[in-house]
Amino acid sequence: MNITMALQKIQTFLQFGEQIEGRPLPSLPVVVEEARREWLNAQEYYNTVSDQDLIDHAVYLMQAAEKKYMYLLKQARHTGVVYSPYTTNANVDREKDEVVTH
Repeated sequence: MNITMALQKIQTFLQFGEQIEGRPLPSLPVVVEEARREWLNAQEYYNTVSDQDLIDHAVYLMQAAEKKYMYLLKQARHTGVVYSPYTTNANVDREKDEVVTH
């Protein structure tokens, strides 16, 4: 969604009191997988930069992404989420983001 569309929705809400449709939040396994990919992308970025300022930036991004990923993994373990995109026997309905928990 771009800024123009967002402002139009806010204006419509303020003028007419119409409800703004919200989207449901993604499930925890989906968020964990996105964080893992973000961390891997940050590592790849670090491996490709050579300018000192960019190296500092890449280190910052990599550390932040790692902290986020580790936090989400911890949350997933704490809630008992069992999910792996690499196993074929996981009971996952990918269309609905439903994951079996124990």
